[in-house]
Amino acid sequence: MKLSSTHPHAFGVLVTALGVLVFVPDALLLRLIGGDMLAVSVWRGLLAGSMFLIWSYCISNAPRPTLRDSLSGLCLLVAVLEGASMILFCASIGHTSVSNALFIFATAPLIAAALSWVFLRETIPVQTLMAIIVSMLGVIVIVSGSFGGTSLLGDGLAFLNACTVAGFYVALRKIGPKNMLPSIGAGYVIGAICVMPFADFQSYTIAQIGYLFVNGAIILPVAIGLLSIGPRYLPAAEVSMFTVLEVILAPFLVWLVLGENPGGQSLIGGAIIISAIFAHTLWRLRKEQNKEL
Repeated sequence: MKLSSTHPHAFGVLVTALGVLVFVPDALLLRLIGGDMLAVSVWRGLLAGSMFLIWSYCISNAPRPTLRDSLSGLCLLVAVLEGASMILFCASIGHTSVSNALFIFATAPLIAAALSWVFLRETIPVQTLMAIIVSMLGVIVIVSGSFGGTSLLGDGLAFLNACTVAGFYVALRKIGPKNMLPSIGAGYVIGAICVMPFADFQSYTIAQIGYLFVNGAIILPVAIGLLSIGPRYLPAAEVSMFTVLEVILAPFLVWLVLGENPGGQSLIGGAIIISAIFAHTLWRLRKEQNKEL
């Protein structure tokens, strides 16, 4: 018998944890590839987008929309936002530290709550509002450490990326249960094509080509695929708790391998953001458990 049927919660924990662990080396590989990050985003987008489209239309038997439907209405918005997010993430890594980029990016779910209030008229609980305020203070602490340096642009791109991903979450919530992998794949390819004229392409070593392939063709599609399965078997709050691990482990891995020091203010701001998200996640998890009683 399938684990997903006999032990659905354990299955959800397994696939979510695997998805997070697969994502952890993502930023490290971007650092190892180096060079112009717009050029990296082109190859990353073409590889990941192709894998999603091949899986959706050539391998998977799951119900799927036509490519035309995947690029119409809110599905087009999802594609545009996901493509933009892929570019912004690479660009932010190219202009600031990995820790800054990921700590600021971690605020996306809380920004999504604010956008849901604006566009979907969903109420914001007091606990969520407090988490948003505290996490924004953490962002201010991180960004304040970049004034006078070269990483302020990267911090701004990271925050814009968080807002883009937040919009992606809200659009998905509005669309409801639907296979969005074709839209995500198309978004990556379209984003790569749009940024191509502005990229500074260069020759890569065999090692860099290997890092690019692993990053775009394996890590991105596998991690997103696994993390899209988790919420079917776990409460959203529990999934969020797992994804916070990436924000902690990825900068640690970059420091361990490359010696990239986050800096004091980045660590303080990151600790504030992670604490706010962790406390908010615990509150949501307890709330969902009380509903089941």
